[in-house]
Amino acid sequence: MKSVFNTLFAVLAGACAALLVLKYAAPPTDAPEFQTQMRSYAPPPSSGSHPGGLPDFTGTIARVMPAVVRISNQRIVSSRRSWGRPAQYYEVPAGQGSGFFIREDGYILTNYHVASGANALLVTDHEGREYHAEIVGADPTSDLAVLKIEPPRGRRFMALTFANPESLALGQWTIAIGAPFNLEHSVTAGIISGLERSGVGANLYENYIQTDASINPGNSGGPLLNVDGDVIGVSDCILAPTGGSIGIAFAVSTQIAKTVADTLIEHGEIVRPWLGIMGARPAEVRAPGEENDAVQRGATIRMIIDGSPAYRLGLRQGDVIVKLNGADITDTYELRNRILSMDPGTVVKLSVMRRNVLHEAEITLERAPADWFRIIPQIEYAIPL
Repeated sequence: MKSVFNTLFAVLAGACAALLVLKYAAPPTDAPEFQTQMRSYAPPPSSGSHPGGLPDFTGTIARVMPAVVRISNQRIVSSRRSWGRPAQYYEVPAGQGSGFFIREDGYILTNYHVASGANALLVTDHEGREYHAEIVGADPTSDLAVLKIEPPRGRRFMALTFANPESLALGQWTIAIGAPFNLEHSVTAGIISGLERSGVGANLYENYIQTDASINPGNSGGPLLNVDGDVIGVSDCILAPTGGSIGIAFAVSTQIAKTVADTLIEHGEIVRPWLGIMGARPAEVRAPGEENDAVQRGATIRMIIDGSPAYRLGLRQGDVIVKLNGADITDTYELRNRILSMDPGTVVKLSVMRRNVLHEAEITLERAPADWFRIIPQIEYAIPL
């Protein structure tokens, strides 16, 4: 009986195993529908992508590379000999920069700190040709400058175009091209890590794009591009607590760069307005019981500059500017950027909180003195406006 039972059990077990094999081995009747649904959820492959789904930048880089240049800031250095007249020669500092053509007739956009203090500027194009450049105009406030070189007879330069700022979003791919440590036409890639960054402390007028694309000394003035090869920013500075790149880099946004470039080409200078105040940092919070303790946002005045528009209006230390032309002011950086984007002679309406009472006043913005933000009294943790 035991032998018969064992035989019967083995037969039943084999039959069950066969059914299981058929169930999981045979293709399901709804397989085509299942596969179609999976494809509908999978993102379509982007143009110019590798089979693995990563973007392929080679086409974009090949197209835009001729528009990127290396800039050598040369200074005359005297060397007194033991005989004859002192000799003079050009010395190329270790820190060189980058730039890019914004017009086919030889206009180049770069950083002000790349071109400043030069006795001569030498531009090297993609093919290794060298040109002496003239400074068309500079804007230290935004750290931008426009240079001009003369194209060879019958030749036009490849020029880059600016991207629409409204098309930018966090996580989009970025491409940086420049000459870090004199390694000209180096390419790095990353993503947009932040938009509309201000308060970085590098410039007076700040509206930065933050990226993790590797940017180092020598990249300054080079283009930050999107995958289509359009300029989304001008590489300007990095956050480097260790002395090198840690993946936090900043580029001057196209909102500022295009306006500054167009104005410098047309007029040769940027005329900025001022209020004539030193504003408190947004992190400084008023303690309960202090003047204007009910105010949670706005720009607190730390100091009034004698003879300035704010001085004549009667603004005082401790006043908080909470609105400009009816729009709320988040912090001092926002107020500064909005003022600097205007022209001298513009009449603006300020909403000012004093002793927890709101006051309205109009003020005419005046032309700021040359380098006023460098000559006014400096206060620790204060922001000039």
